[in-house]
Amino acid sequence: MTGFLSGDWQLWFLMLALGVAAAHHLGSRWKVLLNLETRTLWRRTGYRELGGQTQPLEPFTSVALVMRGRSPATDGPLFEKVYSVALKSPTTVVVLSHSDDREEALELAQAVSRFLGLGLSVEGGHSRAVTARLEEAPLTEKGIPDLPYGSDIRFTQGARGLTVELPPCGWQPTYAGQGAFAVLIGLGGPLFLGVQLRRAFGPQWFFSTVPLIATAIFVSCGALMLWRVAWVATSGCTLNVSSRGLELTHHGPWRRRKVLRLPASRIQDIDLRDARTDVSRRGRGIVIDHDQGTELLGMDLSQEELEWTEKVLRGALATRKVPVPALRTEPS
Repeated sequence: MTGFLSGDWQLWFLMLALGVAAAHHLGSRWKVLLNLETRTLWRRTGYRELGGQTQPLEPFTSVALVMRGRSPATDGPLFEKVYSVALKSPTTVVVLSHSDDREEALELAQAVSRFLGLGLSVEGGHSRAVTARLEEAPLTEKGIPDLPYGSDIRFTQGARGLTVELPPCGWQPTYAGQGAFAVLIGLGGPLFLGVQLRRAFGPQWFFSTVPLIATAIFVSCGALMLWRVAWVATSGCTLNVSSRGLELTHHGPWRRRKVLRLPASRIQDIDLRDARTDVSRRGRGIVIDHDQGTELLGMDLSQEELEWTEKVLRGALATRKVPVPALRTEPS
């Protein structure tokens, strides 16, 4: 057995890597103690330190739930977890825990926020107290802020609440370039293939089985890419919001109409935070947290438009109907 292993360096390297991974998982048991009496934080992070580290709590101003890749300060060097719970100050970030489960990490972040009396920021959103996640000044007809200059957002306010129409992002240079590339794949690919086959084998060979299959693949890929880009560029949404809840409708010429109704009891938060997806790379967007997941809106709006939308949606949810006094009738 020893002779067999002595000449196989790849196997030795694999065994060494497995040993390092095992030592990492065995030695990286985290322990954190938050002491309100002494206003200190004691933290031991396994393999990183032989003993614990104590530091004062005063510099920290908020608790943060951070997703991996959004903040380099919260990532570990090996087998990073997806979500991190951290204490933040203007100058430093101290990680308290890592987790693969978002709900687990969120519950821990909320518990730390309540215990320390600090605001909670979820994935780059605003820092708010846990008990004030949906608190906002009630929206009145005169209290709706002015739209940013040049904005295409439309809104109306009536007896049933506030209606906000977010426009599609349109064929911006990024989407126009992606659309042109899709057309090039769908049309230019078969044309280039036909020219090459004609030069090599003559015109009759182009109508054989293999070129026809290759042409179908090029056209299908181009059409799928074009549909995906057009779906994003031409899709808008309409929100009807009141104290009773929210109705969200996605619509567009390239997509099927989709309606989502959320009672107020199911809505957990409306926040402006990092919302990068595989479709939009603009960074921030409106995130609606509810009991079954999240909804992302406005990833291609400007920062001013996003702030306006977040404020009016939160205010519309906080609006309460003014009770109408009952009519008094005198007995005849």
